[in-house]
Amino acid sequence: MTQIEERSHAEGGAQAGLEDFAAAHGQALLTFAYLLTGGHRAQAEDLVQTVLTRLVARGLQGLDEPRAYARRSVVNEYTSQGRRGSTYQRILARWSGSDRDHAPGPQPEDRLAVLDALRDLTERERSVIVLRYYEDLPDVEIAEIVGCSRSTVRSIVHRALPKLRERLDSTYGPGHGGATETSEGSGRGE
Repeated sequence: MTQIEERSHAEGGAQAGLEDFAAAHGQALLTFAYLLTGGHRAQAEDLVQTVLTRLVARGLQGLDEPRAYARRSVVNEYTSQGRRGSTYQRILARWSGSDRDHAPGPQPEDRLAVLDALRDLTERERSVIVLRYYEDLPDVEIAEIVGCSRSTVRSIVHRALPKLRERLDSTYGPGHGGATETSEGSGRGE
């Protein structure tokens, strides 16, 4: 095999690996991004597309945990977009009320209430809450993905949960027993 054929063969294998990765983890990344963006489907799709496009350019070789790398990339891109100030999009969405795309399938009131409550959190709080309660990651991994210490993760959760409770209490009334119950002794930080 010539050098050109070897490189073409290797690139074809890498492409197949990326396609397999996207097929296996694309929907999970999209759902993660959907929650991260507070239910903005188009923004979630853009995040995942951007991350997968960058993975094509980078390749999967040398990555011990490609899914963790992709998840971190989604968080980084989401944070980056916020920093770049997609202010125009946010103002337009608030003004028009048209940015409330929803996931396919039935939409129970509870899911919508939680998405609305997530929108009230800061980007960092939302990232940590989604990583903890949707992705079910321990504090160590969350800290690695968000780029902070374990104690900062716990502090962010400590600040974010009362905000979620307050918002959900205003929707359902106090003591609704919703999804924001703390997980004392869950071993997340261990």
